[in-house]
This record gives sequence, structure tokens and C-alpha cells, in this order.
Amino acid sequence: MPELAPIEYIRDYYEDSLSKADLFPREYGFYQSFLSYVKGASVLNVGCGPLFYEDLWHFGEVPQHYVGIDLNTNTFEYLEQSQHPRLAEGKNYVKSHDIRTEFLAESVFDWAAETDARFDSVFGVGVFATFGGDEFDRLMSLLWRVLNKGGHLVNVSWDGTYYTEQQYQEKLKYRFSGTDGPTPDELIDWVQKAGFKLMERRILTTDAQTYKWDSIHVSAFRK
Repeated sequence: MPELAPIEYIRDYYEDSLSKADLFPREYGFYQSFLSYVKGASVLNVGCGPLFYEDLWHFGEVPQHYVGIDLNTNTFEYLEQSQHPRLAEGKNYVKSHDIRTEFLAESVFDWAAETDARFDSVFGVGVFATFGGDEFDRLMSLLWRVLNKGGHLVNVSWDGTYYTEQQYQEKLKYRFSGTDGPTPDELIDWVQKAGFKLMERRILTTDAQTYKWDSIHVSAFRK
């Protein structure tokens, strides 16, 4: 099992993400707008991280039940305890729209194999492409299990990272990244082989010198 990221790492990741969104509105707007494919009364965010509420702003429909699952218990401790103004906005949005939220600090593999819960949409931001081979196939099988018929599976992933070695090793240690995930084209093929039907795919080429990634890939599938 990966080592738990310290709560300070979670905090810095969240605040750096907000700062980067301000610096790169084109890039963030590209993937956030694609979250409009997340629809329905029940939504599962796989590997949600501290951007749990941030993602919610961009759904195509306001859910009644919104679940985030993440191995790192410190993610949820941070979300519950932080006084960051943006998180307060997210919590107020949840309250004003009467959304029931749920945090699950466990492996999606273990939980999805046993749960009776079902969802209208399942999505992952920077998550699915961190798994490879049999592990990816198993993940897709489990997400198929928890997704309602006709439901949407939405993926956001990045390609061509420019992390420093220290940044990369930290992300591996805390399972914010993987070593053997698919290429963008392979991801599309592998998801379709699991039975999902591709609805739309988009690619945005980015400035690697400033954004530190080559491209952003988004795709939406239907069960």
C-alpha cells in the first residue's frame, strides 16, 4: 500500500492547483468544461484528492449524492478541517444544493468489488492512466460493476510530464502517479475493450516549457 501523503503535502497540492488554474485558465478550462459529461443523481469521484469540491462546480448536473474515494485519509482530514475560503465556498454550494457527500478512505479495488452502491457517473482526474496492464483491466471491470446502465465514465489525463526527479518520486510514493500506465491512445482502446462506448475524445496540446506537460486528454464513455 502507498505511504500516506502528509497533510501538508495535501494542502500544498490543493493550493498549488488553485494557483496554477489562475495562471493557466485555458488548460484548466479545457478539462473542467469536459466535466459537463458528469451527470445524474449519483456520482463517484475516483481518487478524488483535495479537489473534490473543485470538480463539483463543473458537473453537467447537480447530483443528489456525491462520493469521493481516495486511499489517503489525510485528503479527507484536510477537506474537513481546512479553513481555506475556496473550500468554504464548495461546502456552502453542497449545503445550498442539498447534496449528500460521502468520503471513503480506502482502495477503490476493495470497495468497488463489494459495494451495493451504483452511480450515474464515475470519473477520475489524473487517475485512470496511473494504472496499467491487469490492474487497469480490473479497475475498468469494477467501475463497470458500480456504474448504472447508460451511465457515463469520464477520464481526464495528462501526457508528457516534466517533473523533477524529486517531484516524481514523491508522487509515486504517495500514489499521485504511476509507472506503467497506458499511452493516451491505449487508454481509449483499453476502456473500450472493457465494454464502454466512446462518446467523445478531445486533446489539448500545451506549452511544455511553462505548463510542464505536453498535452491534456479528456474522454467520455457510456456503459
